[in-house]
Amino acid sequence: MSTLEDIQDKTIGVFFGGQSPEHEISIITGEFVIAEMKKMGLTVVAVYVGRDGAWYSDEKIAKLAFFKGEYKKALAELPEYYLNLGRSEYKLALQQKGIFGAGKTNIEYIFPAFHGLYGEDGTVQGLAEFFQVPYAGCGIYTSAIAVDKVLTKRVLHALDIPTTDFLVVQKQEYDKGADAIEKQIHDTLGLPVFVKPARSGSSIGITKVKEVKDLRDALNLALYYDPKVVVEQSVEDVADVTCAVLSDGEGIHISEVQESLFTADLFDYSVKYLEDGGAQTGNAESNLVIPATISPEHTAQVKDISKQLFTTLEANGTLRVDFLLNKKTGELFANEVNTLPGTLYHHLWKKSGIDINVVLEMMLKDGMCRWNESREIHDDYATEVLTNANQAKLQQG
Repeated sequence: MSTLEDIQDKTIGVFFGGQSPEHEISIITGEFVIAEMKKMGLTVVAVYVGRDGAWYSDEKIAKLAFFKGEYKKALAELPEYYLNLGRSEYKLALQQKGIFGAGKTNIEYIFPAFHGLYGEDGTVQGLAEFFQVPYAGCGIYTSAIAVDKVLTKRVLHALDIPTTDFLVVQKQEYDKGADAIEKQIHDTLGLPVFVKPARSGSSIGITKVKEVKDLRDALNLALYYDPKVVVEQSVEDVADVTCAVLSDGEGIHISEVQESLFTADLFDYSVKYLEDGGAQTGNAESNLVIPATISPEHTAQVKDISKQLFTTLEANGTLRVDFLLNKKTGELFANEVNTLPGTLYHHLWKKSGIDINVVLEMMLKDGMCRWNESREIHDDYATEVLTNANQAKLQQG
C-alpha cells in the first residue's frame, strides 16, 4: 500500500488545457487541482497545452486568474516547451524551446486534468505508460472506453445493465445517405431523441430533437464535433442522478447520489458551468440535491451499478456514473461514465464526508499502487529468434 510520503518528494505535473472543445473546463479543473495540492504541501508544476498544441510550463499559469481576460497575449510572452524524448528513467522531461532555452522540468508524477479527447481518452495515460511515469486516475483502456458513449453503451449491454436504446451514425455513412439514416432513427427510436457527439462531454454539441424537421440540424451539429454520433431514445419525466466512485489502491468508496435539477430540455453547458457559478463545479447549489430525492431502492441500485462499473472497467482513482430515472415507470438507465468529473466533483465528495485533500491523496496513492505493480512485470524473456533468423523470408539483401 502506497502512502502520501511516497509522493511528497516527487514533482507532480498537472496537465490541463488541450485540444478538445472542453478546453476551458479543463483549465478550471487543472487550476483547482493545483491550488489544492499546494495546500497539501506537494511540489506541483503546471503544464498547460494550448488549443494549438503548444506546451507551456510556468508559475504564472498555475493560477486561474492568468486565464481570465485576454490570456493569449500573456501566453505569447511565455516560453514554449517540448517533450524531450531522450532517455529519462521514470521521468517526463520538458525542455524549453529556443536556442538559449536552458529551462528543463522533470515530471515525476502526472496528474491528468484534461477533459475529452486528447487527454481524458487514454492518450496522455499512454504517454505516461510509455515513459513509465506514475499517474493518477483511470488507465488507458478504461479511459478509452468511457470517453466513447457508444463503447460505454455496449459494455452496459454486455453487463445486462439497462441503458437507453440507441443508434450510431458515422459521418461517412451519413454523407452518403442522410435521408435513409434519418428515417431509420425515426422508425427505430421514435421521437424525442438526444443526438450527441460520441466522444465529447460537458453537453457540447448535444440536442434534444422533438420534431423530424430538427433532426438534420442536430446531426450536423454533433458531427461538427465528432465523426461518430450516438442517437439515444429520450427518457421523459426524468430525474438526472449521478454517483461517484473513488479508490486509494486498496479500498473503494461510493459517494452519495446526487440529483441535478434543470428546467431546459437537458442539463446543458450553461447550467453546468455558467449559471450561478456552475452546478458541475458545485457552486450552483440550487441545481443540486444531495442526497437525491429518490427511493432507497433506486439509491442502492445506483450505488451498486456504479461500483460494478468501476470494478468491471478496472478503473483507478475516481469516476462518475450518470443515470436517468423515469419517475413515472421507475425504470433506471445507466447513461454515461466520466473518468474525470469536473473539479473531481469535490462538492459531492464533501457531502459524502470526504474532503478534497483526501480525494487527491487517495487518487495519488492509487496511481502509485498501480505503478508499483507495473514495476513487478518482467520483460526479460530470452529467445534465440534473432540468432536463428536464417530463413530466406527473414534475410535481407
